[in-house]
Amino acid sequence: MSTEQYYEFNVKMTCGGCSGAVNRVLAKMDGIKAYDVSLEKQTVKVIAEPTVSYDDVSEKIKKTGKEILSGKTVEGGFSDLKATS
Repeated sequence: MSTEQYYEFNVKMTCGGCSGAVNRVLAKMDGIKAYDVSLEKQTVKVIAEPTVSYDDVSEKIKKTGKEILSGKTVEGGFSDLKATS
């Protein structure tokens, strides 16, 4: 049984400032174990504690003013991103 939640978002980001804003809100968010913000791929991958919902993360990203084009919960985790704690 997994003790982590895996979320992936396709976020419209046009510059380093955009991806930096998303980085900052995720860094400050409680319950986030790891994340990766890719300006090049326009993606945000998040590994979170079980208490952090998809909607919690989505709302934090939206508060930066960035548009989420799509998003999903990923079963089984990410091959290129591991939790650090």
